[in-house]
Amino acid sequence: MSAGDVLAVVAATVVTMLVAVLAMTLVALTRTLRELRDTATALHDEAIPLLEAARDAVCEAEIEVDRVERLVTSAERLSGAVDGASRIAARTLRSPVVKAMAFSTGVSRAAQRLREGETAVPPSRRRRGRRRRTRANDGATPTTDLATKTKAS
Repeated sequence: MSAGDVLAVVAATVVTMLVAVLAMTLVALTRTLRELRDTATALHDEAIPLLEAARDAVCEAEIEVDRVERLVTSAERLSGAVDGASRIAARTLRSPVVKAMAFSTGVSRAAQRLREGETAVPPSRRRRGRRRRTRANDGATPTTDLATKTKAS
C-alpha cells in the first residue's frame, strides 16, 4: 500500500464519520421539531377556548359597564331633581317660617311686658334702647373687646 492508498482510506473513514455525525444530528433535529409541533398543537388547542372565554368575559364586562353608566346617569338626574326640589321647598317655606318666628317672638315679648307691667315702646326707640342696653349690659366698648381678645390670645 502506498501513501496515496492510506490517505484515501483515512479520508473515506473521516467522511464516513462526518456523515454519521450529520445523520445523528438530523435525527435529533427531526425529533425536536416533532416535539415542537406537538407542543404548538397542544397550545393551540388550549388557547382557543381560553381566548373565547376571555372574549365572553369582556362582552359581559362591557354590558355591566353600560348598566353602571346608566345607573350613574340616573343618580345624577335624581340628585339634580332633589336639589331643585329642596331649593324650591326652602324658598317656599323660608319666608312664612321667618314671619311666624318673628310673630311668635313679638307675641312672647309683648306677653312678657304685659306680665311685668311695662308700657309699649315705639319701635324706633325700642331698637335704639335695645342696642344701648346690650352695650351697657356688656360693660365693654369695642376697643376694650379688642384689647381683651388680644390679651386672651
